[in-house]
Amino acid sequence: MKPRFSCIFAAAGLLVATVALATTTRFFRQATAKDFEEGEATSSMVLPNGEVIPGMKATRLALDAAFAWCVALSPDGRTAYFGTGDQGRIYSVPVGVSAGEAKKLAEIDAPWVTALTARSDATLLAGSTPGGRIFAVDGSTGSSRPFAKLPAEHVWALLSDAKGARTYAATGIPGQVFVIDGKGKERLLWDSGDKHVMTLAWADKGVLLAGTADRAILYRVHPDGRAQALHDFEANEIRAIARIADATYLAVNAFERPSDAQAAPVPGAQPGKGTKVSPGPAPASGAQPRADQVKAHAAVYRLDDDGRIEQVLALADGYFTALLVGPGSQLYAASGTQGKIYRISSDRTAALAIDLPERQALSLVSTPEGFLVGTGDVGAIFRVRPASSSEASYLSKVLDADGPARWGFLRWTGSADLVFETRAGNTAKPDKSWSDWTRLESVSHHDQQGQGKVAGAQARYLQYRVGLPTQSSALRELLAYYVPHNQRARVTEVYLADAATAPAAAGAGGAAGSLATVAPGARSHSSVLKLRWKVENPDNDELIYRLWFRQEQQQVWRLLSGPDPLSKPEYDWNTDSVPDGHYLIRVWASDEKVTPKDRALDFTFDSQSFLVDNTRPAVVDLQAQLPRVTGRVHDAASVISQIEFSIDGNDWRPASPDDGILDEMSEAFSIRLPPSLAAGPHIITVRAWDSADNLGSAHLQVQINK
Repeated sequence: MKPRFSCIFAAAGLLVATVALATTTRFFRQATAKDFEEGEATSSMVLPNGEVIPGMKATRLALDAAFAWCVALSPDGRTAYFGTGDQGRIYSVPVGVSAGEAKKLAEIDAPWVTALTARSDATLLAGSTPGGRIFAVDGSTGSSRPFAKLPAEHVWALLSDAKGARTYAATGIPGQVFVIDGKGKERLLWDSGDKHVMTLAWADKGVLLAGTADRAILYRVHPDGRAQALHDFEANEIRAIARIADATYLAVNAFERPSDAQAAPVPGAQPGKGTKVSPGPAPASGAQPRADQVKAHAAVYRLDDDGRIEQVLALADGYFTALLVGPGSQLYAASGTQGKIYRISSDRTAALAIDLPERQALSLVSTPEGFLVGTGDVGAIFRVRPASSSEASYLSKVLDADGPARWGFLRWTGSADLVFETRAGNTAKPDKSWSDWTRLESVSHHDQQGQGKVAGAQARYLQYRVGLPTQSSALRELLAYYVPHNQRARVTEVYLADAATAPAAAGAGGAAGSLATVAPGARSHSSVLKLRWKVENPDNDELIYRLWFRQEQQQVWRLLSGPDPLSKPEYDWNTDSVPDGHYLIRVWASDEKVTPKDRALDFTFDSQSFLVDNTRPAVVDLQAQLPRVTGRVHDAASVISQIEFSIDGNDWRPASPDDGILDEMSEAFSIRLPPSLAAGPHIITVRAWDSADNLGSAHLQVQINK
């Protein structure tokens, strides 16, 4: 069964505030790797257990290119060469702590340099796209010449043997591997049957490892062209391969939608067997996308030589671009969406090693002091080395109190040498309106527990940064305490639960006071009005309520809800004890139950009028004017909503008002008796409802003569 992607950072949550009540102290807590990764680690790193410690220092070298796609190290290890786009250039970067800037070495006749290898004679071979051409470049002078033309659209990887006599080229469209001799003559070694062969690495002497796209299969390719599949991933591509001892590490990417893969700086085509997502065609020349255009998930896998495979790192949102073996058999994995580089240790734990300002880390190469990184979005080269004293710091994400707040103490677990500063403001993104960075006041530390008071911060947003001045500095957990300013809860509407969707009825006091019209057979009057009210409660406080009522024509408010306050926004009012008429409801809401009295806030809301009608309509003036029966229905408070009649106790039939519409509190009606009635006496019963579902009726006996 193929392995599925899953995030290794499964524990703990994001920065969260404790659930609290108005003006009660709340706090944000950071304790996990995922929490701290939401900030910016400068020359510091976040360990899997959530500890922030001094890490690596990145120094930016300017680059006149959109992206640095590939890299190769010179045979003597003194120079790194980066291939770029969207102009096909090669830049040289001297290796060393005191080394200089990146300098343009050569420019080839292609938009992208997508693969580089340095032969033993110091000649660079540069693969390009589109067109599948390979150029030979003098590593000293930068002079270039065409070297080979492969029958493919893209050259994705180049790998030279130790003597430089042979170079292996991985291509796309079609996905093949060619062997090229020292004079540029190519020979097809192996056809993968896939659209792309993305990456090559040495397995044993003369034996290659090859990763493909779109089917994401890892192959072992022998010198005679025989190949065996080692693993078929449920993904779109194997982007990079690295060997450490008896294990192979693989960067594997899967894209959510075809349009995402088409925008990504990766190849793609139709899905193959076992793939779950289907990438689009290979990128247009020079079209390096924004990092946020790519929707993908990815993982780094470890494949032992005995066939055992396990996932050691995953990205729930992003993709991997490169792998690098560093000192101590530690593996570094570069991501192409957030500019993050992760360190994977031999114990299979992963940590955020460095967070670059550019969002795409595309290429990695090792140096004696650390490594070099080529980036995209924007193109640059970063020299990365272990941070020295006082270089390491950590900047938190912006903490949002969801409203004006007073910030109190920061409390943390960590070393005693940590130096904290804070700033505050009322814009979601820090700008000039924010306060200056200020050190904490009243700082103390004992037994790995520290605390300090935020200086004069009265604002919605807070951000902190902490200096890690020594190699033993460490931050393990942080809590930021605050008290939000109390915000007033507001009642916005009072309505009847049984009439929430009912249309307004004339004389019923508007939509809020109208009752739903239901089928006549199901109608039932109740004297209980189910009062409900909507509340905007920005603090999510526990509120209390009191209710009053008054008739529309009166001025005196009378307490309705009783001596004790209500705890829910609802009240069932039995109106049997009050006269019919239109009534207003006053709702008072307060947070005084959870807020000190001197800071408690309340709000009063008066409703629209509600109809109270507990009196039956009267059916009057029934007269027989055969073959018709006439009469009138009258109600003192509400509109007549239905009139029906029955003959001799049989089924009820509708009776129409004389004017054809039921829209008044008094309606005349006329009933035409059927001509089939037998001779003799008959009982005519008329019943009618008002809009409050009160029911009235009357009877009339008529004599039919034949």
